[in-house]
Amino acid sequence: MSSTIAIIAGAGRFPLYAAEAAKRQGRRVIVIGLKGWVNAPLQACADAYEEVAVGHVGALIQRLKAHGVVQAVLAGKVTKQVLLDGASAFDLEAVALLATAKDRSAPALIGAIGQRLAREGITLLDSSTFLEAFLCPAGVLTKRAPSRQEQRDMELGCAVARALAAFDVGQTVVVKSGVVVAVEALEGTDAAIRRAHALAGEELVVVKTGAPKQDRRLDLPVVGPETLSTLAACGVCSLAMEAGVTLLLDREAVVASADAAQICLVGLALPSA
Repeated sequence: MSSTIAIIAGAGRFPLYAAEAAKRQGRRVIVIGLKGWVNAPLQACADAYEEVAVGHVGALIQRLKAHGVVQAVLAGKVTKQVLLDGASAFDLEAVALLATAKDRSAPALIGAIGQRLAREGITLLDSSTFLEAFLCPAGVLTKRAPSRQEQRDMELGCAVARALAAFDVGQTVVVKSGVVVAVEALEGTDAAIRRAHALAGEELVVVKTGAPKQDRRLDLPVVGPETLSTLAACGVCSLAMEAGVTLLLDREAVVASADAAQICLVGLALPSA
């Protein structure tokens, strides 16, 4: 195994956790931040840090090879909004990838990127490679367990979330009293929760899952302290996350915040297919 790992970093703190964990495991860490998206303070935990524009695949490959990278991890958020707003600025490599991908779903795009990097001798790893300890466990994580109605809402939300994730629509569904109030699309988890609050008030149940056949190289569900702040502000009573797939960052702080706000946290054990 090469001692060098590249973290290709989008938005959020996920890339920071990945870089810090890789350093603790003795790896040389190269961070390639995606301009306009990367927002975590990554320079201090990287042996080398630079940025490339989203959609500049040729530049990304050139920088990875310049650092001798043969393994890379994608971490952090880049939404498909870039396909609507910024595709005209993509380089020829990216345009070619879009042309060869079977569609513009995340699995198809990451598959095309993975194949392109593989031709350069660079392997995309499972994005939780250095963060297995952060994967959400199964079971109730908080002092308060879900009520019977909350359990029913979790079951409904899980069925809907898994179906939507299979079509690459989103990962989050918000339910109240047996009614699906909001589903996540391009806007992201926090915006979907805030929209649900505006529509239906409090006592909301949020469910977050991966796809039935999750490509673990990209876009694992992530929950962290920022998520808990949104839940508390929007009157959410329960959050259910897919166990073994969702990255639960700062677990002790998240659980403590949930207990203080009387929010129930549950890890759902779901079949992989």
